[in-house]
Amino acid sequence: MVAPQYRSRSKKRKKVKVPGGATVTHYKKKKPSKHVCGRCGKPLTGVPNKIPSELKKLSKTEKIPKRPYAGVLCTECTDKLFRYRTRFEAKNNYPEYTDLEIRRDLTIERYLPLNWWDNLSNKE
Repeated sequence: MVAPQYRSRSKKRKKVKVPGGATVTHYKKKKPSKHVCGRCGKPLTGVPNKIPSELKKLSKTEKIPKRPYAGVLCTECTDKLFRYRTRFEAKNNYPEYTDLEIRRDLTIERYLPLNWWDNLSNKE
């Protein structure tokens, strides 16, 4: 009889022929799904998808890339976030851009600090 811990379907099963000639089943934990961008849902590059016990053994630089919002947003969404914030700062800080039409995007804003809009408006 198989041990109770291996009866679950949460383990991957692999038939292996051992040197003695017998065929045995090896059990392994299933790999988790890839990490995805919090905004657009695309898989994140540079972030490994390992089981937590293996991920714990990696150094911090191996777990996530060294850039802002790494492990949370993809590079395209991060670029959009910085461009979005820069547009609002330019509109409020430089008089030549006051007629710039900008609509607020709440899908991006949820990654900015709380009350960032109020801090920007007070600079006028």
